[in-house]
Amino acid sequence: MSNALDQDKCIKCGEFLPCVDQRPAGTPKSACPKCGSMGRIKNASMHMEVSVNIVADAQLIIGWQEVDRLLEKAEYAAALLVAAVNVEFILWEKLRRFTPNAPPPKSRSSERNAWERIQRDDRNGVGLGSLIGIALYFASNAKFELSPSLTPFGWPLNEARKQIAHKRGFFAQLARLEEPDWSESDIRRILDAAKAFCHGNAP
Repeated sequence: MSNALDQDKCIKCGEFLPCVDQRPAGTPKSACPKCGSMGRIKNASMHMEVSVNIVADAQLIIGWQEVDRLLEKAEYAAALLVAAVNVEFILWEKLRRFTPNAPPPKSRSSERNAWERIQRDDRNGVGLGSLIGIALYFASNAKFELSPSLTPFGWPLNEARKQIAHKRGFFAQLARLEEPDWSESDIRRILDAAKAFCHGNAP
């Protein structure tokens, strides 16, 4: 942000006056051309730069407020979608900062492809499932630490997201608790575990 004030003001009438003094050294200052007052309100020029860093935890607070709001309205499907976005964000940031001794082998093509995209900061084609896969691979093979773990909720949350995206009418069924495999208690358990995971693993 920049702010430059390049004129003084007359203390009596408020007339703007040049800030740069053109008088030779040692001569009296000039009077206000409008009222003749010698008093001035001095204005200074300044340049200020403000840099804002959005930390992961601040984004999580916003994200989980939205999950809680949706749960209060019994909008279970929407709450799961927002939770999935939050988990994706945490996994992406954690993996982007992780430096393993070696990338996944070529035989693990899906994990290797996801890892290469993460290294390029290219989110195209790297969804929640890919992030869960590479995170679990590194947790088993490269001392990638997650606390709490993804295990209790990761794949069920990804499955809900996939079904909402691809199965006609699933969002409405889930929202009304008409899907037999998704009770309110199961949804809340998954969301509680996802919330603990995100706050525990925020970079």
